[in-house]
Amino acid sequence: MTEQDSAAEILQVYREATARMAGLPMYNPALEPAMFGWQQLDGAQVGILILPWCLNLVWRPDESGLMPPKGESCVLSLASGEYEGIVAYNESVGHYGSASLLSDTRGLQSQADAQSLAAEIAALIFTAPQPSTDKDSAAPDAAAQAENPRRRELFRRMLGASQGK
Repeated sequence: MTEQDSAAEILQVYREATARMAGLPMYNPALEPAMFGWQQLDGAQVGILILPWCLNLVWRPDESGLMPPKGESCVLSLASGEYEGIVAYNESVGHYGSASLLSDTRGLQSQADAQSLAAEIAALIFTAPQPSTDKDSAAPDAAAQAENPRRRELFRRMLGASQGK
């Protein structure tokens, strides 16, 4: 199965679920299911799933036997960190992992806003951290990483969206 086939199959599962979710309070009718940034990365196919009710990081490991049973916790290890999620299963897709990135999309005004947010998140999690440029320091400065203004703004934006602001 190609990367694009895998992304399309996962997306189809959620397109079918969209009609059932439409009446829920956290449903945002301005959004439609879409997969953003689907790619092969560190032994798995990964991407960001945009849905009218949430944004999720989703992945399928190259070796399907590496996933625990449906409903169990699983971890995706990337150069940027570890992402804990839950194993999902669908007959046409098989086992795949899903981790919540944003659980309430009502603050997003349009599909373009959702894609912009997905792009910002992808830039953070699909990119390996850059080594320190300080030649006197062997380890990156944790305080400097925590104060990354781009990351701070992204999380502020995500928090505002989740609170409907």
